Amino acid sequence: MDNLTVIDLDLRGKACPGPVVETRKTFLSLDKEADEVIITVQLDNQAACLNVTRFAESQNFMVSQEVDAEGMFTLTITRGFSCELPPSEIPKSPCPETPNHYIVYIDSSNMGSGDEKLGSILMKAFLKTLPELENLPKSIIFLNDGVFLTTTDSPEIKSIQALETAGCTILVCGTCLDFYHLKDKLAVGQISNMFEIASLMTGSDRVVRT
Repeated sequence: MDNLTVIDLDLRGKACPGPVVETRKTFLSLDKEADEVIITVQLDNQAACLNVTRFAESQNFMVSQEVDAEGMFTLTITRGFSCELPPSEIPKSPCPETPNHYIVYIDSSNMGSGDEKLGSILMKAFLKTLPELENLPKSIIFLNDGVFLTTTDSPEIKSIQALETAGCTILVCGTCLDFYHLKDKLAVGQISNMFEIASLMTGSDRVVRT
């Protein structure tokens, strides 16, 4: 194990998207000659744990998780060990975007500016129409007031669940959920962070804003 790299990261107390950003910096700093890598990451909340796990797996690392009695998470991120999945089963990095790839960005529970009642009607029609399109969005991002659409009280929850079932990735801003005290009411999608959201938006051919 001459080329074994072992790194410990204590990312407790870091606000979103800090944990993902620090993990990415660690990945970039790895010696290219390192055959085997073990990175231990300490985190203090489940949202950060999920975000770091998703990012690490997208970079072809294996991730295992432990949580102690005090709710502290420890992720063990590895690469290069014989006990890991065969290459054909390792999660691959996202493929280059195709010309038809686009993302929908929703930052309000209403569509457009003007009368709120009309905006609510337009948003309902928009979300019901999307699943009928031949070219579905790759991802739908909900931020700010738009996160209310993804909660248990949302009248549009079935439409968004239909989009997720059809293959759209539903990403919901974790900071926004915390701000509105809605994290416990999330009914569809996965909690995301600004690093992931910014990466998707800047890597997409088109961003459609409602």
